[in-house]
Amino acid sequence: MKTYNWRPFLERWSADWLDSPGARGRADVDETVLRDRWLGFPAAGEDRISELEERLGVPLPPTYRSFLATTDGWRPAGTAVSRVGAAEGVHWYGDPDGLQAVHEGALDEYASEEEVLRAGMWGRALRLSAALDTAAPDTAEVLLDPGDPDANGEWAAYLHRGGAGGERPERYGSFMDLMQALFREFHRAHGDTPGFVNETTRELDADIEEARLACLDGEDIDGALELLTEADECGRPRARGPRVQMEAMLRGGSGGGSGSGSGGSADLRVVGRMDDPLYARELLPLAALEHLRAGHDEAEFLRSPDGRDHDGDDGDDRKQALALLREIDERTFRYEAPGPFGDAVASAREQARWGDTDSAWRTVAAAVAGWEPYGEEHIAPVGLLADPLLGPVITAERGRYLLETPRAGGQSAADDGEVEAPRARADGLGWLAEDTRPPAPDAYRFVLVHGVSPQELAERIGQGPLLAPCDESEAGQAIRIGSCGVGDGDRDGSGAGGGDQGTGGGSWSFAFGSGRNGTEPPSEAVSRGTKSVTVWCERGGRSAALPGIFHFSYAEDGERVYGFTVRDGETEEWGAIPDALDPGHLFPDAALDWEEEDADDDSDSGSDSGSEGSWALDPDDEYESLDAIAEVFGVSLPRFAIRHGRLHAVAPS
Repeated sequence: MKTYNWRPFLERWSADWLDSPGARGRADVDETVLRDRWLGFPAAGEDRISELEERLGVPLPPTYRSFLATTDGWRPAGTAVSRVGAAEGVHWYGDPDGLQAVHEGALDEYASEEEVLRAGMWGRALRLSAALDTAAPDTAEVLLDPGDPDANGEWAAYLHRGGAGGERPERYGSFMDLMQALFREFHRAHGDTPGFVNETTRELDADIEEARLACLDGEDIDGALELLTEADECGRPRARGPRVQMEAMLRGGSGGGSGSGSGGSADLRVVGRMDDPLYARELLPLAALEHLRAGHDEAEFLRSPDGRDHDGDDGDDRKQALALLREIDERTFRYEAPGPFGDAVASAREQARWGDTDSAWRTVAAAVAGWEPYGEEHIAPVGLLADPLLGPVITAERGRYLLETPRAGGQSAADDGEVEAPRARADGLGWLAEDTRPPAPDAYRFVLVHGVSPQELAERIGQGPLLAPCDESEAGQAIRIGSCGVGDGDRDGSGAGGGDQGTGGGSWSFAFGSGRNGTEPPSEAVSRGTKSVTVWCERGGRSAALPGIFHFSYAEDGERVYGFTVRDGETEEWGAIPDALDPGHLFPDAALDWEEEDADDDSDSGSDSGSEGSWALDPDDEYESLDAIAEVFGVSLPRFAIRHGRLHAVAPS
């Protein structure tokens, strides 16, 4: 519903207001309003508008000027604003409550340009609304700011509620934008009123149905969300749930991403009951996750958006909602869905918890065409985003992909077969050298073991029970365990492919730890009956106390075969190292036999130690080494799973 000129828009507002329940019975409704079905007044005329501009000393912004040319003011029309915009009552605001000094005093060095403009608006603003009614303290004022114009000459418009002690004023790009917002506010106030039916509500309800079907068909997702947003902001009851679902999917499980570009997001909370599976299994888990991220308490969560508590006749709704909140908080929530899609979700969770997030994503994406909604207002599997293992897998881009896949309930028939999801390329190992910005650690250790499951690797490498899945920040000194997937070349340890050391089509598991612990990670012990690759990297710093270290070791059946360690610019080697892994090529500036250097020579503790930062590894050498190891052994570490996913962990022995 777009507005391109004033007359049709204001006529629509007049008709909707006059047809609303109770409007005709009001004693303060002028007879001319009832007769003409018009909440406005005669047009101001060019002479009157020019006189106003001369009195103010400035030309009026275009949409307010055209408003006066349509009607010289606007009566109260179902909002908190009294008569607005009449030429006779317009005057400079003058900041009678001293709000400019208050707002400017609250600014700091990080204030945005918009915050600075907003703070300075009070002393220069033009006031369009009539005098506040002291008996109605919630009456709002309309202000225009000539100090904040756009390229078309429009002035920023503000809605200031409640006088000096009111909320921060709401900013709009123009007077027309503000009036359209007030129209939506009027509709929103009557959204649940019985008998509130008019041309606008019928159009909005048709838009909701159009958007719902388009979303299920995977068509014009952004256009569908725009329709739902407009309908929701006008208070149409069937718009909120679908809008929440679309916006959540477009943000992804991390809550970030580019989203829809719609300029705002709906409150994830919706009114519902625990016996409604759409509410209890999809919308409420997502709302609980957002609630915990915002740091709110239980009491606030238990209060629904309409002000009611989750307190059914026997308190069951309250108990169930609280139990769900605790499941989300303790990360024990498991998203479940009916039918084949639910089976796929269970398989994907198993893949994700061992680090194979790429396969988990493909499993979900391939099955979403067969997803089954709980009802007409269910348009996407949003509860998936609250699952502690699968939520991080659904990025903003992947959420959009799921929305753009035709699903059950749309007008086009969903394909009964599986949909082939985009396959991600193997990440390799070089990404560890590229991840240098905080919070990425400057030290890491990992062991790759061939033909051993993650569960068995955990038993070989750790002590105590397998810990619950955790993210990188929660792991601390624990070692996270997962699957690398099948290698891309089944290569041997010589870099030639095939041969005695070939993988034979098997897969690799990994154990990964972040941070410095000063000890070489286990390598030989975990290779019994198979083979392993170990890397230990500390990038070093600007002090000899923090030397750069890069350690690589290849082992078979519990025995070290070959490898090297570069420390503080010097190298130690052992075994017959393949040419592709020759540290002389990978670290060309490092000297050999660092252990044999004169330990008593304090004047030269390293080959380049006289220059600033010489104790640190060269990042290019780190990258080349990791890339060579990945190429020789055909291995890869899952970047997404390690940096953003949740993996099982063990305490190191």
